[in-house]
Amino acid sequence: MIASDEDVERALSFLRDSAGELGEARARAIKAGHWLKHVEALEYKASDARNEAGRKADARTSERYIEAIYEDADAAGELAKLYALREAAAAKIEAWRSQSANYRAMKL
Repeated sequence: MIASDEDVERALSFLRDSAGELGEARARAIKAGHWLKHVEALEYKASDARNEAGRKADARTSERYIEAIYEDADAAGELAKLYALREAAAAKIEAWRSQSANYRAMKL
């Protein structure tokens, strides 16, 4: 047996219950991406370098920019994790559907 009725019930509950968490993770990932760009712009503007390449280098090597990179990566990782968990739950439901259809076909 690939998936029991209880497995499917848990998978359905997870899909239902994690929708809000997925939305929050998506919002956090979007905010983190924009925050990264914002920090880069602020650091670029604050740089004393005389040319664009120097300002960009200063901005991208600042501590605030590095922290923003980690925040962006953490948010993206959490979002990917939730998508993967939801995909696994959906796959379990689909496997149960196939298993049930095969069982019904064998009974005929």
